[in-house]
Amino acid sequence: MNRYSRLVSVFTILCGVTCPGVLRAREAAAEPVYAPGLLQCFSAADEETSTDCRPARLVALHLPANAAPSPFTGQGSTRVAWRGFLDIDLADDFTFSIEGRGRFTLTLGGKEIFDSSGEDLSKEKAVTVELDSGKLPLLAVYTGPPTGARELRLFWSSFDWQREPVPPMVLFHDPADKAARESASLRQGRELFARLRCVKCHPGVNISKTSMPELSRDAPSLLAAGKKFRQDWLARWIESPRRFRKQATMPRLLHGAGSRENARDIAAWLASLGNPGKARPAASPEIIKKGGELFADLGCFNCHTLRKAEAAGAEYADRISLRNIGEKWRPRALEEFLLDPDRDYKWIRMGDLQLKAPEAGALAAFLLSRPGDQQKAQAFKRPPNPALGKELAEKLRCANCHQLAEEKRPAGILYPATNNIEALKKGGFKGGCISSDPPGRHGIANFGLEKEQLSNLRSFASSRLDSLDRSSPVEFATRQLLQLRCGACHERDSEPARWPTIEEEVAHLVANRLEPGDEPESPEEKFSVVQARPPLTWTGEKLRPEWTKKQLAGTLDYELRPWLRSRMPRFPARAQGIAGGLALQHGYPDVSKPLGKSDPALAKVGKRLALRDGGFSCVSCHGVGKKPPEAVFEVPGTNFMYASERLRREHFHRWMLDPSRVVKNSRMPQFADDEARSPFTAYYGGDARKQFEALWQWFLEGRDITPPEK
Repeated sequence: MNRYSRLVSVFTILCGVTCPGVLRAREAAAEPVYAPGLLQCFSAADEETSTDCRPARLVALHLPANAAPSPFTGQGSTRVAWRGFLDIDLADDFTFSIEGRGRFTLTLGGKEIFDSSGEDLSKEKAVTVELDSGKLPLLAVYTGPPTGARELRLFWSSFDWQREPVPPMVLFHDPADKAARESASLRQGRELFARLRCVKCHPGVNISKTSMPELSRDAPSLLAAGKKFRQDWLARWIESPRRFRKQATMPRLLHGAGSRENARDIAAWLASLGNPGKARPAASPEIIKKGGELFADLGCFNCHTLRKAEAAGAEYADRISLRNIGEKWRPRALEEFLLDPDRDYKWIRMGDLQLKAPEAGALAAFLLSRPGDQQKAQAFKRPPNPALGKELAEKLRCANCHQLAEEKRPAGILYPATNNIEALKKGGFKGGCISSDPPGRHGIANFGLEKEQLSNLRSFASSRLDSLDRSSPVEFATRQLLQLRCGACHERDSEPARWPTIEEEVAHLVANRLEPGDEPESPEEKFSVVQARPPLTWTGEKLRPEWTKKQLAGTLDYELRPWLRSRMPRFPARAQGIAGGLALQHGYPDVSKPLGKSDPALAKVGKRLALRDGGFSCVSCHGVGKKPPEAVFEVPGTNFMYASERLRREHFHRWMLDPSRVVKNSRMPQFADDEARSPFTAYYGGDARKQFEALWQWFLEGRDITPPEK
């Protein structure tokens, strides 16, 4: 399609919008609801019947040799099919290309685009095809080679954009698909089995290095519970965890008459294990105010609310309320917790914001200064009995999940339940803790599961326990991004970040702050206005997994964006799994190739191209080593000394060709036109791709990079 045809198409669209008759017709014919992503299905190489299906953001795949593509398939499942729809806004000519090894076929809207095979699919000729607007049926089928890694990536380009992976925002599938629903049920059952720590009481599941990572998940150590938590709160939590938190994985283990007294007994025993220490002096109003500003700046409100949980709004009711935090935490303990959240629980969802001691003190002071709700006084028949509490803790098998002794917890189950997994399977998982109505006697765990959750858990445990010994980094990363609420701070695909929609809740805590357009009163305030957090859409393609792991683990030796008031929290226990899984999602290995050495001749040119005069003016916004940026307009860019250790070369080139295509509303200028030409014809005749490669060769100097001279 030429430019004239495109203009005609645009005019037609505009007419449809402005003509009432057309508009009414469109309203009458409502489109069906589609779910984001394609449906990715797995089967043996010589079979079309799928053994497992799951949503996939991209037509991309990387499977190491002998790795199972999903937890529910074996190593021999080398056929992968993506099916769903490609959503085209405007009819146009689109050019498709591929990378990888194996055999690949692609059909769009009934048109065969590819039927290719080989050891290097990037050598296959790109195919240009005219596609109509609308949701076009898509079927992509990949069969991996008999040996080695299985790898595939699908790209496209058009008149409006350069070559890029086909983005998640244009891929959809039918959520009513039977295979999709069945697989989703199994996956929920599998996730529940791991999250509820069924293996901690019921023997019969082998846990190895290849197992689902969550099976090795610890539970909070109780050795310091008495030091951290107030005894009355501990008693109420033990009696009924879901009273405080609907999504709590801690089950209710005490039932019937005397459960309240028994909970007090256990709390009293736990309180005897730790010394709460001396309380700090009352905080000043200035410190409390600083703590409130930190609560807003750090985005704490994305996971927590200062209101009652039920008053936070239905959309955000899953946030944990901090309204009565003073009833739970001892002041000094809360401060220590904020400094090191995962000290007593490595898998805690609370990220480590790497606070300094004064910051933790101010944040704790602010939270504890908040008014809480008056608790009803409870009547008890007797005083608490710590000795009885210790005895009860053993009978309830608390040590199966929690550390309750100074010495390291031994491997295996300390206090097994009556039945192992095989016995429960024979009984159809109809009784005990996952029955529809768990018996109300001490020791029977009541998780408060909904009917559908119970059904999915039983179905999984009865049929697919074998999947627990097969880890899927791709699925692990997907689960963790959801559980850690990464979407609260970061946009991903078509989902906007939640931060802007709920930050009004804490606006009063940062009153009189600079807003865009305000003149800063001091140099420190200069970069305090723009607080945009990078989107996660292309993270697996953009970042080297080694760097992502360091960032998530909190082991980077520098701050990438020191002007941000918010901070990227660290999650050390999850870092490697998330970093590797995101890379694999995009069809790249979870271990990057070595960077290699810089080409001195090209690097010299790249260095010149970074200059303000006669170049791209990169040094205006970006620092180079110890030299800061020269003339920042709003916020600085990241320092070039970290570029090559952080970025993939492929993504850097795509970013330079069209930054706003990668990140909408990006402040990064575009230096290349539609034909990949730059205005600086003195270098490579204006060939932008060669110029960007010269910049990359300069970046390869890494920590030894030196600023260009004027």
